[in-house]
Amino acid sequence: MIRRREFSYVRCRRCGTIYLTPVPPVEQIRAMYQNPGYFAGDEDTGYRNYEAMHKALAPHFRRRLRVLSKRLPQRGRLLDIGCADGYFLELARAGGWEVMGVEISEEMAAKTSDRLSIPIATSVDGLPPVELDAITMWEVLEHLPDPVTQLQRLVQRLRPGGFLMLSTPNAGHWQALREPETWTAYRPPAHLVLFTADSLRLALEKAGLVPIRVWKVSPLPPLPRWIQQATRSLARALADGSARPWTLALMLWRGVRLLGWAWQKATHPQDDIFATLEAMACRPA
Repeated sequence: MIRRREFSYVRCRRCGTIYLTPVPPVEQIRAMYQNPGYFAGDEDTGYRNYEAMHKALAPHFRRRLRVLSKRLPQRGRLLDIGCADGYFLELARAGGWEVMGVEISEEMAAKTSDRLSIPIATSVDGLPPVELDAITMWEVLEHLPDPVTQLQRLVQRLRPGGFLMLSTPNAGHWQALREPETWTAYRPPAHLVLFTADSLRLALEKAGLVPIRVWKVSPLPPLPRWIQQATRSLARALADGSARPWTLALMLWRGVRLLGWAWQKATHPQDDIFATLEAMACRPA
């Protein structure tokens, strides 16, 4: 059990999924995302500055679009759940997709709608009744109080042969297991359910998706304590997009990660060093 303020995280012994307890009421969860500070200032549950993170998000978003477009080369209609300021939708539209978005924050949804000149719903129920070729969920699944039920509802929105693609923190990461005090995914009350690769695959199976592919990205190996302390500010600046100059900081951090990988192989070879899970699955035709 991991304690964070008045909350606890408990791990299922059978599947490895981690759950927040107690689960806040739905009204409290929704109110949290209406706070303007969630996207700019509230680092405990949200973001220091989401817009400044575009530099950090861009390579991940572009890589994910390439993966998705290999499966759906004809493009089509794409829905992004938890679209925030619409940066991923912007990139997807530039790549030939017809885009739609859902963002629970009413203020952010309105801003994104104005910026992209498309409707942005504040819930899945507010979407028009159209079939979708692709649904994406980047770091969203962990925010849902009943993720399997939500996935089942989304699958019904996909056309037969359509794809769902998502990312979520990896609850098998070495920090989650060995140094939970440093793992940033323990973030109540925003993060409610945290998955391992196996339990994520099981959730997608229960939602009615096949075939399912789950893979791991974003290597974050352990570091010797003194290097960890010396580079903590660099890691944070790259994560929130504030690092200057960006290219030099990114190259330095990649060197640090390579050093960490060598350290991990020598000291903790059993560690899972990948911080994020990604998955892609299809609605059967």
